[in-house]
Amino acid sequence: MAGRKSLVTGAPEANNGRWRQIPPSPMNILIVDDHPMIAEYLSGAVVKAFEGALVRAVDDLDGALAAARGSAFDLVLLDLGLPGYGGIESLLRFRKAHSDLRVVVVSADEEPTSVRGAHAAGAVGYIVKSTKPKVLVSALRLIAEGGKYFPPDAMTGPDQGTPESRLTARQRQVLVLLLKGHTIGQVAKQLDIAPGTAKQHAIAVYAAFDVSSRADLILSARRRAAA
Repeated sequence: MAGRKSLVTGAPEANNGRWRQIPPSPMNILIVDDHPMIAEYLSGAVVKAFEGALVRAVDDLDGALAAARGSAFDLVLLDLGLPGYGGIESLLRFRKAHSDLRVVVVSADEEPTSVRGAHAAGAVGYIVKSTKPKVLVSALRLIAEGGKYFPPDAMTGPDQGTPESRLTARQRQVLVLLLKGHTIGQVAKQLDIAPGTAKQHAIAVYAAFDVSSRADLILSARRRAAA
């Protein structure tokens, strides 16, 4: 696993002159899910994937944000169905507060648009809750090695080449407003969401269209329309 390999010290042991091997430090995982059975299932999969893993579980987003402050979690397994937050909003809020942490979405939602939306919002993986245990363990190990895991069918659908198809319903609403020339503040007011949330949705839109600004987005849309 990335950053988890055994290390060798720079000096031999005094007794036998051999290099002393330092065992790898355990994986530190945060599970965020409001269903105790699901949290327990995920915890079991984590322990199976990573021997000696340290697991902490919380049941809401506020608890997750607090737990992540000052804690060096290697992975965060985040449910998209947390109380009080719709769909990808929980991911956007967590990523805004802790952009340095690698987040794996765990959800019962198998819709390709949801999977692609999580990918665009910065998740390093998307695991459907009905995933078989062996696949779940393999996915976690792959992600821990620095890779990414998303359901293949969701990422290779017939409309995968269309940027709009990689957006969530909310992100498509933001796209429409951005193309009309709305600022982030105007988008937030129009959709009745926080400016920070509107900005994160806009970032996901920019990523889907491979641009970095509203002006570039509008130009890209015009070029595609003229093609």
